[in-house]
This record gives sequence, C-alpha cells and structure tokens, in this order.
Amino acid sequence: MFGQKMQAIVLAAGKSSRFQTGKSKLVETICGQEMILFSTNLFSILNIPTTVVLGYQKEQIQEIINKKHGGAVNFIQQQEQHGTGHAVACTQKKWDKEHILIMNGDMPLVTKDIIMDLYKKHIEQDAVISFVTSCYTGSNHSYGRVVEDGKTIEIIEAKEFHGQQTEACTINAGIYLIKKEFLQDSINEIEKSKVTKEFYLTDLVKIASDQELTICTVNAPFDQIRGINNLQELWAAEQVKRAELIKHWMEKGVRFGIAHTVHLDLDIEVGQGSNIGCAVHINKGTRIGKNCIIEQNSIIENSILENEVTVYPNSIINDAYISSGASIGPFAYIRENTIVKEQAQVGNFVEVKNTILGSHSKAKHLSYLGNTTIGKNTNIGAGTITCNFNGVSKNKTIIEDNVFIGSNNTIVAPVIIKEDSFTAAGSTITENVPKQALAICRTRQINKENYGPKLKKRYQEENNHKESFVAAEKVKETSNTELL
Repeated sequence: MFGQKMQAIVLAAGKSSRFQTGKSKLVETICGQEMILFSTNLFSILNIPTTVVLGYQKEQIQEIINKKHGGAVNFIQQQEQHGTGHAVACTQKKWDKEHILIMNGDMPLVTKDIIMDLYKKHIEQDAVISFVTSCYTGSNHSYGRVVEDGKTIEIIEAKEFHGQQTEACTINAGIYLIKKEFLQDSINEIEKSKVTKEFYLTDLVKIASDQELTICTVNAPFDQIRGINNLQELWAAEQVKRAELIKHWMEKGVRFGIAHTVHLDLDIEVGQGSNIGCAVHINKGTRIGKNCIIEQNSIIENSILENEVTVYPNSIINDAYISSGASIGPFAYIRENTIVKEQAQVGNFVEVKNTILGSHSKAKHLSYLGNTTIGKNTNIGAGTITCNFNGVSKNKTIIEDNVFIGSNNTIVAPVIIKEDSFTAAGSTITENVPKQALAICRTRQINKENYGPKLKKRYQEENNHKESFVAAEKVKETSNTELL
C-alpha cells in the first residue's frame, strides 16, 4: 500500500560539524548498525521506495547503504549544503508518487507505528502537509518549535526562536508527509533565512497555513524521534536502543545479571534460559543457544554458540563455532575459523585460531593452537604451542584421537601425531609420531654433585668484581671533575 502511493526522501548531506570527529555522523554505529541504515531499513520494511540525499562523505554513506540494500535505494547529490529546503528541491526529478515522505537521516529510533500513524491521519484529513511533533522540556535548544496562533501554525527553527523554550514545548521532529502537488507548487516559494542563509523545509508549513490549507500533526514520544547532533546525543540514543533490546530478550526468557552494563547489537539471537553476566558484549552476527552461561566481561562477535555452552569471565570469541556443552575460559581467546566440538574445554589463557578441537578434548592452560585439527578425547598439556608459521606460510598440525600432549610441548608444523600416542613434557616435536608411540625430544638431564656452592661462590665473586669496578670508575670521575 505504501509503495504504491508514497515515496521517501532521507536527508543525509550534512557535515556533522558538532560531532567533532571529522566524519559524517551517519556512519557512526548504534548497537552495531550504522545510523543511516535505521531509516533505510525502516522504509525497506514498509516497502516505501527511498531516495537518499548525499553530500558530505557521500562515498562512504553510499557504500554502506548499497552493501545493505544493493541497488534498491536511489541517491541524489546535494553539491552544496544550503538547508533542508534546498536538499529536497534537489530531488525533484525523482518525485513520482502521490505523497512524499521526508525524514532526517539522524533519527535512528523512529518506529513503524509513527510512519503508519502519520500516513493514516494524513489521508483521513486529506492534508497537504503533515508532520510529527513531540513534547520536549529539556535543555537541548536545537529543535524547531511548533507555534500555533489561532488558525495559523508554523515551525520556527531553533536559531530563530526567541520565545521561552520551556513554554513552547511542542517541537518539530523532522518527519514530514507532503502531497506531491503542493510540494511542486511551493518548494520554490521558500525564502532564504536572514539568519543562517539557508532554505528551511519547515517554511512549507507556514506557506500552507497562510493559504488556509489542511495541515495535520501526529505526536510521538520524544525518545522515538530524538535526533543526534553530537556524541552525547549518540550515547543517549544508544542507551534507549540497548534498553529496548534487553527488554526484548528478557521477554524471551534471557536473564541479565546487571542489565545496564551489557552491550547488545541488533543482529544477534539469544536462546531461552541463557544467563548473561555483567559487562558482556554480544556483537552482531552472534547466535547463542538455550541455557548458555556467559560470564562477566566476555566479548562474543559473529559466532555461534550451541546449547548449554559456558563462557567463563574475560573471554573473547570471534568468528567461531562453539558446540553444545563446551566451556571456554576464563581469559580465553577464540579467534577466526575455530570450531570447538561437544563437551570440549578451552581453559585459561589459551588462544585458538583456525583450529578444530574435537569432542571431549581439553586445552586447559596457557597454550596456543593455530592451524590445528585435534581429535576427540585428546589432552593438550599446559604451555603447549603449535608453531604454525615459518615466516612465509602457515602450516598444519594434526593431532588425532586419544592423544596425550605433555606440558610445555612445542609442536613444529607440519606434523601429524597419531591416535593413542603420548608426547613427553618439555618436548619439541618436529617429526610425525606413530600410533600408540611415546615421543621424547629433549636433552638428557645432568646432575653435578656438590656443584651448587661452587656456582654460588663464582657468582658472588663476579658480582663483587663488578661492584669494585663501578666504585673505581666513580672515583676516577670525581678526580677529573676536581682537576677541571
């Protein structure tokens, strides 16, 4: 229905100067999603054809939108930024629907209901222009004020409003629905502001009011229409969105230990009965199964955790697959292309990359496993590393089922350690180990009887000699100074 009668224009050409970051605010993320995508996604869900007006850093914004929507979104460039009225005028060749929906690109919290209510009231009242308002009594003075005087209504931009902000609490949200016929007839009647030298789209409300045409407004909660002009407002908007996400997952049976400390992205899933500890980050692309426990300060990104996985504190999991019943951490680092199979354990201070750890296998302490395939029921001893990189290329280690790797092993790839074999503690393994073998690769220990006191005496003599030499040098320096 919307796509047949209405099209959307998103205003995204501004320089974001109040952000002080040197880049467009529209590429900043909120809960893992770039700001500009909130409006384009909303219109995509509602099947409203969309045109985005670009200007500052247009290439970056266009790339983000195309990556998400392909070629479904149109673009118009505003070569020079002369205000919202000028931005809309730049899109005139694209107007081909009966009603034109215009929205600022920095409003990530707008809901479907707001757009649908605006459209419904606009059609019911046969209005030439409709817009969204809200009640705001805060200290932010960047919102235009809606002023009504009898039968007249107009929007006065913040820079030109001289009344009491607290008294004029009805603000303009920045969402408009305009009949194309009225927009075509009136867009060129907008005059340049004497204060800012810009053309304000909001002047269309006064033009319609002066002609006694039908104007309607729809009120919405401030938190849903708040705009973002600086980093403080970005932070505030993310708190609102994050609270929405946490509420959503609570309603689906997910428990949060200290909810306000948890960061959730939009593109995630968390299964029923799971428990999320304080200061946990669950970033986009992550899928967590049922009855999982994610303990404090852990970070999970673009990873799949099956049911009943435990992640102990301070662990990081990126681009990995963790199977049911497995445990990770504490202080573990699971990197890209890693698969941890059922009931396997990755313990404290273990780093794993591009590796398969078989079911019921364990790597519990102080190890690095890279480019490694490990079978089931295998134990990796503390301090073990797989040396997978020779300075030019990465090489693979294969450790089969039921293997016992002793502590402090250095396994130099490429190498295969066959099933049911052992490696002795402290070994450097450079050759394949046969099935059921014991591999020992270390020098034989030599004990020198009664040598300890001799060694201690020698070290003391060497130390005394060094101290005498330093003292003599200091005396020499002092004498030379006195002579000068």
